[in-house]
Amino acid sequence: MLHRKAKRLAARWWVPAALAFAVGGGVLAQSALAAAPTPESNTSCGGTVTRAKPTSLDPYLLNYQFSCDWGISAYTILVNRKPSDYTTIDDYNGAPSVFDPVGTPDAKVSVVCSGTIPGISINCNAGAGGVIPAPGVTEGSLDTTAPLCPYIPKGSPKGTKPQPGAIVELVVSDTTGAEDGPFRLYLTGKCPSPAKAGAKTPFVPKSSSKKK
Repeated sequence: MLHRKAKRLAARWWVPAALAFAVGGGVLAQSALAAAPTPESNTSCGGTVTRAKPTSLDPYLLNYQFSCDWGISAYTILVNRKPSDYTTIDDYNGAPSVFDPVGTPDAKVSVVCSGTIPGISINCNAGAGGVIPAPGVTEGSLDTTAPLCPYIPKGSPKGTKPQPGAIVELVVSDTTGAEDGPFRLYLTGKCPSPAKAGAKTPFVPKSSSKKK
């Protein structure tokens, strides 16, 4: 229909060929816009975090993994502990791995992460035009600034209440352009006792404002 319409316009001597091209191009552009998918926040994701073997540089290392029921292009991992605590993440893996449903590494997907540390979140993406396909599994790691589980710092006075535990959440951008989440990434296994969880976290007394 567009082709026939352009031919009729070109055959009329008082309509320049350029105008016919412009009209046809405008209609094509409108058609392309109309065909673009409408962002729909219907993607669902789930996953877990696991306490990994600590190292001298990453004493509170966590491994995370998740999968979604729709392809995603980017995701954010957030670690929340207290409303005023914006320094919950100390380090992270900048190149997570993606596996297909049977556990084979997906060499076609390359994910990179970035973020300010210490900070509260890390942002990861599959690159320009890249997609983490569903139901692929993404695996990465991060180190928190304090134990994930509720803890009592070593050397704390008797009767000290535990510091609150943190929660790990996931927000994704799917291939429709929608943002989905947050989804809670639950800890696998049980938390140790607060005293045991804080065994490697030294007690730091609060500074006193009183003059000597």
